[in-house]
Amino acid sequence: MHTSLMVSYGRANVMIDCGLDWLGKFERRHPSAIVLTHAHPDHAWGLKRSAPCPVYAPQKTWEELRHCPVKDRHVIDERTPTKICGIKFEAFPVEHSILSPAVGYRVSAGRACIFYVPDLIFIHDRAAALKNVQAYIGDGATVTTSFIRRRGKRLIGHSPVAPS
Repeated sequence: MHTSLMVSYGRANVMIDCGLDWLGKFERRHPSAIVLTHAHPDHAWGLKRSAPCPVYAPQKTWEELRHCPVKDRHVIDERTPTKICGIKFEAFPVEHSILSPAVGYRVSAGRACIFYVPDLIFIHDRAAALKNVQAYIGDGATVTTSFIRRRGKRLIGHSPVAPS
C-alpha cells in the first residue's frame, strides 16, 4: 500500500495520507478524518471518488485536488495548531517537490508527540518542528542512495535515511 499512517487517540483514528491504492479500501480502517501532506498520487489519489470522513489539507494541496469530489474539506494553515478529533496537528513546510508543495506534521495527543513527514529533502524550520518530539517517522525512499535532483535552482526528491 502507498504511504499512510493511522494516528489513534481515544476513539478517534486519523489517517495521514491515502494514495491511489487506498481507493475503495477505507472500510478496512474506518478513519474518523484524513489529513494530507501533499497532492501526489501516492499520497492523495485514494480520494478520487470522495472520502468517508472529513479531509484536512493545506490550501495549496486543495488547489491541486480541486477536481477531487471530497465534500467535507478543511484547510490546515501552516504553523497553526489544528485540533482534529482531539489530536493536535501542526503543519510545517518541507522541501520535496516544485509542483506539489508538501508539509510534515507535528502530531500531539495526551503526552505523546511525533513528527511525520513521508517525502522529504529538508524541513524548513527543523528546530521548531522537532522540539520535544518523542518519535520521528520520516522519509523512507532509500537508506543510502539520494533521490535528490536539481531543477534549476530548486531541489526535488527524497533524502536518504542514513546521513551522508
